[in-house]
Amino acid sequence: MDTFVKKAHFLRRTSFGGTLEELNSSSQTSQLLAQWLQENEVVSVPDLGAIEQGKDRHEQLLKFKEWLFNQMISAQNPLQERITNFWRDHFVVSIKKIAIPQHLTDYEVRLRENALGDFRELLWNVTISSAMLSYLDNAENHSGKINENYSREVMELFTIGRGNYSEKDIREGARALTGWIIKRHNEIGKIESIFRSHRHDNGTKTYLGKSGNLKTEDVVDILANHPETAKNISRKLWQTFVYANPEPVIVERLAKVYQNNNRSIKAVVEAIFTSTEFYSQQAYRSHLKNPIYFMLGSLRQLEIKADYMKVLGGLRAMGQVPYNAPTVKGWSQDSGWLTAPSLLTRLNLAQQMTQDYGDDGGFEYQPKCISSNELIKLLLDGKAGAGLLDNCKGLSLREVTALILSSPSYQLA
Repeated sequence: MDTFVKKAHFLRRTSFGGTLEELNSSSQTSQLLAQWLQENEVVSVPDLGAIEQGKDRHEQLLKFKEWLFNQMISAQNPLQERITNFWRDHFVVSIKKIAIPQHLTDYEVRLRENALGDFRELLWNVTISSAMLSYLDNAENHSGKINENYSREVMELFTIGRGNYSEKDIREGARALTGWIIKRHNEIGKIESIFRSHRHDNGTKTYLGKSGNLKTEDVVDILANHPETAKNISRKLWQTFVYANPEPVIVERLAKVYQNNNRSIKAVVEAIFTSTEFYSQQAYRSHLKNPIYFMLGSLRQLEIKADYMKVLGGLRAMGQVPYNAPTVKGWSQDSGWLTAPSLLTRLNLAQQMTQDYGDDGGFEYQPKCISSNELIKLLLDGKAGAGLLDNCKGLSLREVTALILSSPSYQLA
């Protein structure tokens, strides 16, 4: 890769794609990476007020998601934003079940504050969050009435993975996780996670080879320090930011970084983005953009002003709205989005985002590129096939932009 292509590739993976100004700046990728890893952008999650019902609750949810979309597009630290989004997709909770949007504001703070920190602290914060206690039913888990839902998923999906635990570990883990309740303060819009000792199973448990009167903190410690967790978290981070199916030697290398740096997510992320494989041909344009990436990336790179409801409508039509995953397993990856309805919606959105439909269009796009070639450089790293170049002839800049957004190459990140 030449210098420009490397920078474009870097910005696609560390953000939702570089703007014209970012791509043309003198900043080196190494400088940007160091800066973003050191900075911890303090973000003010909106206060939604009292916990409401019906239409008012729906309006609160819309307010939160509007804030979230704006933050994802315009964050001062885009890497922190991408990593937070990674954890949002990893530790899935869905508004479909938890219903109350104030769960999400608390959860968002927990993810952001720990996104690049110690995985143990992130796992703890997720485990005791009201959102997760509600979503995977651990608030219903107490002595005499064990609920195994979170105990199963925290191992299968969030940490050590299938094949590394037994059904007994699920049962014993569920016993250790007992005692938590959710307390709502409706009038001030606050939701607390509280440990009640009388609801905890105080018996001896044996969990993944450890015995004693284990509690939630013990489960979190055991899982966060487990060698399979180091591998699985490293593998999933690599798959998201580099390419699918990393070689075992890469997983082992990153797992050692995790273990040797006290479970530091930041250390693993830095090792990923400074690896030689990150800039390999195998990594380049190796992912299909999911709907959120396609939509928000287009708005970010082209600096399009958008009406929030139009953005939400587009994401709904493509089948991906944040905090609305279909199952605890989360969203499809790459080829899972290669469906006719989703791709057709992308073509329609390419037109809607770039054409001048006046005040009713919902999108305000003023091309900053002065030529088709500059648009191709911005959106396709300057790599356009002869067919695309021929089709650009005689078109306006808006029409060229729509054509590029509809092209197969632009669907790849």
